[in-house]
Amino acid sequence: MAFANRLAASPAAAPSRSKYSGISCADTRDPMLGLGEYRVRVTACAEGYNPGKRRDSYKTSLHVVSAEDGSETRAGSSCTVVSFLTPAGLSELKPFAMHAAGFGPTLAQRASGDNVRARLIAGEEQYDALDESCGHQGAILEASTGVANGAPSLVGRLVDVVVARGKPVVNPQTGAETGDYYRVYTWGVVPEDVQP
Repeated sequence: MAFANRLAASPAAAPSRSKYSGISCADTRDPMLGLGEYRVRVTACAEGYNPGKRRDSYKTSLHVVSAEDGSETRAGSSCTVVSFLTPAGLSELKPFAMHAAGFGPTLAQRASGDNVRARLIAGEEQYDALDESCGHQGAILEASTGVANGAPSLVGRLVDVVVARGKPVVNPQTGAETGDYYRVYTWGVVPEDVQP
């Protein structure tokens, strides 16, 4: 007897809540960038909420345009970067936004040590000035989620990134390492003459 037929033939049961209700497939979760160096295109940005962590988040969807040899994620892949809206998470989100908007050093300038600190400081000042000229800090990130506030959106922009291994992820209930790791992102500007 086919599975669907078994369902139809079963007597109606009283509605109850199973301990298995509300679960989701792990393989449908958004993939993250693996270790490596990439050029990515921002395809979407969204504000969200992570019920497991009980935190608001900012999710950036990316399309891998190119991947350097040895990178774990292939060109043509789609992936995400999730930043929690905490002080630490926001301090990681801003460098992404700043570099995607075209402010700061390129990866080549970072690698050569070409006045990186000064470029980062100047890039942040330029990004902040543009953001504030649109009404308030955060306007560009809001516009990228679809908020019509007159600020430019990061969606469609190219940005370079190097992904390195951070601390291991630990299961909060058991204290054991999960086998996954936090990603450390180093962003680089893609010049305007290469942007779409």
